[in-house]
Amino acid sequence: MSSLSDLDKLLSVVENPTRRRILEALVREPHYPLQLSRELGMSQQAIMKHLHLLEEYNLVRSFPEESDQGGPMRKRYFPTTKFTIIVDFGPGLFNAEFVQLALKGVEEAVRVEEGEHDLSEYVDKINSLRETITGVDNELEDIQARRSRLIEIKERALDEAGRLVEGQIEDYLTRRIIYEYIQRPELSPEQIAADLGLRDDVVQQTVRKLRQVN
Repeated sequence: MSSLSDLDKLLSVVENPTRRRILEALVREPHYPLQLSRELGMSQQAIMKHLHLLEEYNLVRSFPEESDQGGPMRKRYFPTTKFTIIVDFGPGLFNAEFVQLALKGVEEAVRVEEGEHDLSEYVDKINSLRETITGVDNELEDIQARRSRLIEIKERALDEAGRLVEGQIEDYLTRRIIYEYIQRPELSPEQIAADLGLRDDVVQQTVRKLRQVN
């Protein structure tokens, strides 16, 4: 999992609706700036500004190609990264993750078969792919339903923990340590201290008390 700083940078890029529409078009198939300009109803200059920013953040990449009409070289743009953003928010619950996913080589990903073909040649294959996607979507819906149930359980536990800590612990910094200890069990005391900007010994003292077996 990448850091939240990566998530912050990514959100600053994709919060723009025009850039999201550009990415949506590029994941469908590679595009030239002129194609994007026509599809989005914007000037090529405006499109290029967005593409340059997307390239700067390594979300897309351009490849020069010869013009089919003997004109100057032109660029075609392709997506070059794959990720998932997960944000859970509710009473007592906040979780934000940016998960970088493996992506096959760009050169392999951008190969496109050239030439005109009759649609009838591909009907069976297209329908087969449609059935595959439908099956995947149904499975993802089942996973999401199970995830929603698990989040409800987690949210209830966090809510109970919050009421317990707030009602019994007067010191604010101690409460922060306890919240981090509960919500992020993968962190060591040193990592908790670093995240909260506290001294290691302060966090370790609280964690030792929490780990005491009665």
